[in-house]
Amino acid sequence: MSLSLAELTLQLCRIPSVTGDETAIANYLEGAVSQILGSQGVRRVGNSVVAVAPAQPGRPTIALFGHSDTVKPASDQPLRLDRDRVYGCGASDMKGGLAVMLKLLERHAELTRANLVAVFYDMEEGPTSTATLPALLDSGAVPPIDLAFCLEPTDNRLQAGCVGGLHAEVTFHGQRAHSARPWQGDNAIYKATSYLERLKAFGRREVRYGDLTFYEVMNATMASTQNSRNVIPDAFTLNVNYRFAPGKPSETAVQELTDLVGGEADVRIVDVAPSGKVCLDHPLLKAWSDRLKLEVEAKQAWTDVALLTSRGIEAVNFGPGETAQAHQANESVPVAYLEESFRAFWELLA
Repeated sequence: MSLSLAELTLQLCRIPSVTGDETAIANYLEGAVSQILGSQGVRRVGNSVVAVAPAQPGRPTIALFGHSDTVKPASDQPLRLDRDRVYGCGASDMKGGLAVMLKLLERHAELTRANLVAVFYDMEEGPTSTATLPALLDSGAVPPIDLAFCLEPTDNRLQAGCVGGLHAEVTFHGQRAHSARPWQGDNAIYKATSYLERLKAFGRREVRYGDLTFYEVMNATMASTQNSRNVIPDAFTLNVNYRFAPGKPSETAVQELTDLVGGEADVRIVDVAPSGKVCLDHPLLKAWSDRLKLEVEAKQAWTDVALLTSRGIEAVNFGPGETAQAHQANESVPVAYLEESFRAFWELLA
């Protein structure tokens, strides 16, 4: 593979891979890995591709995880390589990370400190109910791992753990009536007033985890009724999103959300994703982080670190993507970030 990191990132961005439509990029990745490692080094499960470089006994196995799908691109999304940046949907989130993974695989014979596994998986940007990574881990295609990295955008900072995510539909009930005679009904929207005030007062709750600070937040993100414009609604539904800190069980988060409603409305849990364990004490990770003097942060978002750590796999977030660029209309990634990420992983592996 003669392409530079920047050229390879652009090549990956040229392959549309919106969530649910990853066949083309999976075919490309499978072909690229087969070219590097031979057919014996690649395992295909649906639209996920697992690359297993030849292993040496006695060495730890480090796995790099990168999702191949993107959100829908903006209509005017640029697709080009400038001197300093690569533009394209997914450039930061996270095809730049995939390019780093491929370039490391390309030089696998020079990796003397650890065995390398690279996992390119699909369906990450969709709801957790459609995620394919759990089934991929259950398939046996991914060998035992000593330490894992999710190459989500982190600006090449080491981000530990991740907050859990919970979505719930909170529905208030009233009585339907004509909007010209509202006294004949009971407006369900107004029933939510006191709850919305409590939700607003929830604010930002700081949770310390060693030297890291996570923030728990609970917000109404959507509101809807099903009636016509001239009808007093008899039902009003809020989507409520709760982000909770590592160490808090999902069941506790669900109960906290329910308790805040206080029986004033019906609560239906739509989606729950656990928080991710903070794994900064792993000896391989700590020594590497200290050598490179990496900035260490709390991950104030959800990533697949949560899924990996829930299965006993020590994992952190570290990737070349620029966090501020993720999902942007003119998404891009700095070329310097790609090169810096490669050098950091090279220091860990070689």
